[in-house]
This record gives sequence, structure tokens and C-alpha cells, in this order.
Amino acid sequence: MNTALALPDAPVASRRRRIDPTLLVLPAALVLMIVVFAVLSTTFFTVDNLFVILRQSAVLGVAAIGATMILIAGRLDISQGAVIAASGIVCVSLMQAGVPAILAMLAAVLLGALLGLGNGVLTEGLKIPGFIATLATALVIRGAALLFTGGQSIAAPVTDGFDLLSWVGVGSIGPIPVSVLLVLIAYMVAWFVMRKTAWGMRTYAIGSSARASRTAGLRVRRQAIQIFVVAGALSAVAGVLLAGRLGSGAPSNGTGAEFDIFAAVVLGGTSLFGGRGSVMRSLLGIIFLAVLSNGLVILNVSSYVQGIATGIVLIVALGIDRWRARDDD
Repeated sequence: MNTALALPDAPVASRRRRIDPTLLVLPAALVLMIVVFAVLSTTFFTVDNLFVILRQSAVLGVAAIGATMILIAGRLDISQGAVIAASGIVCVSLMQAGVPAILAMLAAVLLGALLGLGNGVLTEGLKIPGFIATLATALVIRGAALLFTGGQSIAAPVTDGFDLLSWVGVGSIGPIPVSVLLVLIAYMVAWFVMRKTAWGMRTYAIGSSARASRTAGLRVRRQAIQIFVVAGALSAVAGVLLAGRLGSGAPSNGTGAEFDIFAAVVLGGTSLFGGRGSVMRSLLGIIFLAVLSNGLVILNVSSYVQGIATGIVLIVALGIDRWRARDDD
């Protein structure tokens, strides 16, 4: 097993010895964008707006961890937006039924893990292409959410005492939002898992070469299914955070979130071809998109233009990814 785990490290180490100039593009672009928005608006570069940006980043930031793992493994999942909606609905509905908030939140995360398991079985067990399989599950999940709620949002129950869901969504510990602290903890754990554990090394390995990983004795199918389960659970955490922030669960929650998550992860340098990526750089990608959206809103730019801007960013990120892949060949 030691030999198996050592195999994927060689190409990664060789890439680390080279300084990839494309890795500097995102930080430089983020700093430049912040400077431009700060010059154009006096309200942008303020502490209050900083926390607004961080809160906006929290929901998609958690889900982006799972998306990064899946792309590193050479897989694809576009059902995350639907899982975000379903988990929020389940959490709020259970709370309305009298279930304690902590148990309702855990049940929502369990649901996300089960939905991720379903995605893993479809893609790895039945060998259905990830795009098709997760598109189908997204339609099923979103449709079930619409059917269950009748297309209406479900308000979280108001309590006289401590409201855990609301505290997680919009509460603060001192000046720091709880959701931001949770996201930072999640990223530190994810970084450790991906860089310092055998599980993370296996994830990079199967994304680099599934055939070589099988030859080395790795159980590729089991590892891939586990990644889908983890990604589903993280999407559900994002759904709980969103429900806490909005004070409700709705079948429309998370609509289009998968595309923003995908854009941020690719922008952060995770390869579409597997075997390369970093959760911390995905966080940087999430912050970049949040700053872009926030700055355009402050400048009263049309939401249609915001969509165009996000699309252009994604195209540029995909172009850089293709350039890097060609450079590696």
C-alpha cells in the first residue's frame, strides 16, 4: 500500500518545483478588482461590506470543497444546487414538526450524504457519465422539493429562546459571522485531509490515472463513491447555512449555484481533467466571484451584466486550464 500511495506524488512534486505563472493570475486579479471597486465606490472598502462579502461566500464556499474534491478525482457533479434546496427544506420542515434544531440540521446533512451516495452509485456502479447522472438526480431532487412544498417556501419556526439555525446563518461571535468561522474550519479540515492523509492522496491518484491507481491496488470505485458522499454532505451543510440566513427553506434555493461553484473551483486552478487542484485556491475563487458580484451590485450594474461577467470569468478560467493541460502534455 505504501507503494500505491507513493505513485501519484511524483507528478505533483514535479509540478511544485516549477513556478506556474497562471497561479498568480487569480490573486493579482482579485487585488486589482478590489482596488478598482474601492476607487469607484466609497462604500465598497468598508468593514461592514467586507462582512457582507464573507457571508455571501460562506454558502457556496462550503459546497465548493466537495466540488473541488470531485473534480480532483476526475468526476463531475452538477446536482449541488438541488441538494442545497432539498437539505434546507428538510431542516426547516423537521424543525416545524418539533424536532430540535441540531437534530434537524444533522438529518439534512445525512440526506445530502445519501443523495451523494446515489450519485456515486449511478456514476461508479452503473457507469453513467457524471454529467448525465447528476443532471438527472438534480431534476429529480428539485422536482421532489417542488412537489413536497407545493412550490412555496417554508418559514423556519420562530422560537422565544436560542435559535440555533438563525445563529448559524446570521449570528456572530464577536464581530465575526458564525457562518464564516464554520467555513474557515471546514477549509482547514479539508486542506489537512487532502494534503496530509492517505484518503486525500488516493483522491489525487484516481484523478491523475484511474488505470494506474487500479494497478497499484487502489479501490477506485469505492474511493470515488466516498467522494460523492462527502460532497453531498457538504452541499447539505451549505443548504442549512442558506436556510439559516434566509430564515426559510425553498425549492428555488440554490438555483444555478452549481455553475457559480464550478466557475469558482475552476477559477481556483482545479483541473477539469483530474489530479490537480487545491481547496484553498477554490476558496480564493469563491471570494473572487463574491467580490465581483458585490462590487457590481454596489455600482448598480444590472443583474444581466453580472451574469455576463461571471460567464466571461468562467471562459477565461477554462482557457487557462486548457493552456496548463497542454503545457503539461
